[in-house]
Amino acid sequence: MSRSRLLLIAAACLPALLVAAAAWGLMLARAGLQDPFDAERARYVGSETCMSCHGDRHESWYSTYHRTMTQRADAESVQGRFDGRNLDYWGWRVRPVREGDRFFFEYRDPDDDALLSRLEIQRTVGSHRYQQYLARLPDEGTFVRLHYLWHNDDERWIHMNAAFLGPDDMPFDQHAAIWNQNCIFCHNTGPVPNISNYEALQARAGRGEAVDVGRDTRFDSSVAELGIACESCHGPGGTHAARADAFATRTAMRLWPGRDNSIVNPVRLGHERGSQVCGQCHAQRTPAEPERIVEWMRDGPSYRPGDDLHEHVAPIWRDTNAPVDGREDLFRARFWDDGTPRLTAYEYQGLLQSACHDEGELSCMDCHSMHAGDPAGQLTDRNRGNAPCLRCHQALRDETALAGHTRHPADSPASVCYECHMPRIVYGVMDIHRSHRIEVPDAARDAANGRPNACLNCHLDAGAEWAAERLGEWPGAAPAGATARSDELDAGIAQLAAVVAGDPVQKAVAAWHASYRRGAGSASQRAWMLPYLMLAMEDVYPAVRRFARRSAMRIVSEWSADWQAGALQDALEAWDFMASAEDRGPGLMRIRTAWEAIDKRRWPEPPPAARLTHDWALPEALRQELVRLGRRSDKQIAIGE
Repeated sequence: MSRSRLLLIAAACLPALLVAAAAWGLMLARAGLQDPFDAERARYVGSETCMSCHGDRHESWYSTYHRTMTQRADAESVQGRFDGRNLDYWGWRVRPVREGDRFFFEYRDPDDDALLSRLEIQRTVGSHRYQQYLARLPDEGTFVRLHYLWHNDDERWIHMNAAFLGPDDMPFDQHAAIWNQNCIFCHNTGPVPNISNYEALQARAGRGEAVDVGRDTRFDSSVAELGIACESCHGPGGTHAARADAFATRTAMRLWPGRDNSIVNPVRLGHERGSQVCGQCHAQRTPAEPERIVEWMRDGPSYRPGDDLHEHVAPIWRDTNAPVDGREDLFRARFWDDGTPRLTAYEYQGLLQSACHDEGELSCMDCHSMHAGDPAGQLTDRNRGNAPCLRCHQALRDETALAGHTRHPADSPASVCYECHMPRIVYGVMDIHRSHRIEVPDAARDAANGRPNACLNCHLDAGAEWAAERLGEWPGAAPAGATARSDELDAGIAQLAAVVAGDPVQKAVAAWHASYRRGAGSASQRAWMLPYLMLAMEDVYPAVRRFARRSAMRIVSEWSADWQAGALQDALEAWDFMASAEDRGPGLMRIRTAWEAIDKRRWPEPPPAARLTHDWALPEALRQELVRLGRRSDKQIAIGE
């Protein structure tokens, strides 16, 4: 065969050979995506590296509040009003000031305004509801959360004592905490606390010296990235990025998505492991072995997305003993008496208590989308309705069936699954949130366990007995039995009475729902709530006073002009829930006087369960009884956050 003919044959075969070689290279690259990989020792590379290949995902993440959970303090990130006005509360004066692009808290003597100390704001924490501020101690890297936060909705400074559910008699420094001990773990990516004086503290304790771990520990901490970034959910990306540098491997990744074992997509993990990715932060927890706490404080958490979370941590439950001498029952107050969480950051525990998760394989991602929807809650418009529930409960897609199930019109708020099966009974970040324990409403159970009931969250003008009777009428429901409340409230009195007689969480939930529009009636129909809310404004818990005032203001602001409410509205707006009892007193008197001066003769009758007098006041005996119940010793709690 001639040489020219051989060349022609070779030329003809070359494309096929090249295709075969490329295919072989792709198959090798595909196999290489499964090479052994140690996630715990993997290298973090940062979200900027992810952006080069995943620009759309980076953009959608960038708009979330996860990204801005922790930031360096600068003119762009700081939300608070550092305008030099004095904050005089809890016996101290703090003055927030700004100098160019630098921000400071000045601590001054409230008597002569002498400067005591000046701390520069180094970092911010949060950006959605409120923002906290960190200063750095004069050592390697210990950061302290300072005394005031900026509340975006209220547009004001609020002392940390008034943000958390604690009483007025807390010390000024109660919530000034070391950031490296706790916040660093969930508010950042790849945290390494690196406690720097553990041996010194051990030596001091060995000599019998007093050691306050909450105040005395020091750190030289680092994070892979401030805030909650890509690698918090997908795992350290160093190996994935290195693999993607090769054309063949990058092409294989695109042809076979999800095959690269060095990176995790939570949606592909299944409902248990996928939800655990969220649970690494949305579940207060301790190390699986308590003795590993020192390891945590040195090296950070060992869990990586895709692992079995429970091999690394133990979620906290109501009966979990806290590792604090004399306060072993610290966690009990963070749950309702039946073990249902009532504080944020326990959403994973609520999910684990739900049959929808255990039997229906529901995961966090069935409702929440990390790269779509409103950043507030990361829910798409579709998932704000019944769509997630109807995937399993398909019989209720029919509006007639839905109305028959809920006993409310199909297009009413009461026919939204969340309202009844995930009621708002959880306190956190100065707001009330949905329970993530998905369950059937049960008024008798809730009364016995001190829990707000889903029906009564809307029907605040009714009592537990009424709710139990109504729920007993549902098809298949057991007949209503005796209804007794663990908080000793009369089961026939309006649920709103818990705003005075409950513990701080019960009070906060009731006060919040007083201004929640769904099912609560018009402003005139809610006027009966004012005597209860005004009494709640005398509470010893600042957070409760804030909720009560806010609801009162919203109700009054919606009254028609002929209700003569101008003086009442002005008095409510001028009243400061954080002020001292001496300063709050005259304002409360002004509020009551304005309320009593309003002509109520043409008003609709208050609901019978409200038990108001003919002049729209609480009977003195009832008022005293509600206050007594609210001051019961077992209700004087501080649950922290």
